[in-house]
Amino acid sequence: MHEPETKRWLTSPNVVTLIRIIGSPGLMALAWFDQTLWLAVLAVLLVFTEWLDGFLARRLHVSSAVGARLDTIADAVFYWSLLIALVMLRPKLIAAEGVWIAAAIGSYAISWLASLVKFRRLPSYHTWAAKAVWVLVGIGAVCLLAEISPWPFRVAMACVTLANIEAICITQILKECRVDVRSIWHAKCSNHN
Repeated sequence: MHEPETKRWLTSPNVVTLIRIIGSPGLMALAWFDQTLWLAVLAVLLVFTEWLDGFLARRLHVSSAVGARLDTIADAVFYWSLLIALVMLRPKLIAAEGVWIAAAIGSYAISWLASLVKFRRLPSYHTWAAKAVWVLVGIGAVCLLAEISPWPFRVAMACVTLANIEAICITQILKECRVDVRSIWHAKCSNHN
């Protein structure tokens, strides 16, 4: 259950989320100085904070709509910082993956736009699919940077696109703005309550 938005927002999970927001631009700084290994380490740590903030919110019973929305902003800052860092490090390699990246970014933008139009708020669904995608994006980015194979990155971008399509469907299903909607099924069920 979420607390009213007027309650104290400076909770442990929100501090972890703020660390992700503040730390994400560090990816670009590390790319600027061509520190690929440290960039990969920071990316893994930031992906870990995505799991940690949710774990703490549930464990400490301090989930809130403010925290969910802050997490959405942190996700966007992380993804944009990672993309810019990858472009800075390997511009030709990233350009070669442009179609995959465009699909992920385009679906993300449509998801945000659909929610803004319908609810006048950004979506903060934090679906199971979106949570799983975090791990895939981390693995894919490392494999791409290390030039192991582009396929984990491509799979991650396809999964990001599918998770965003699910978010768009959730927006269409919901009658009112909600946070932490785990799946389309949960969105359908919440309309019946």
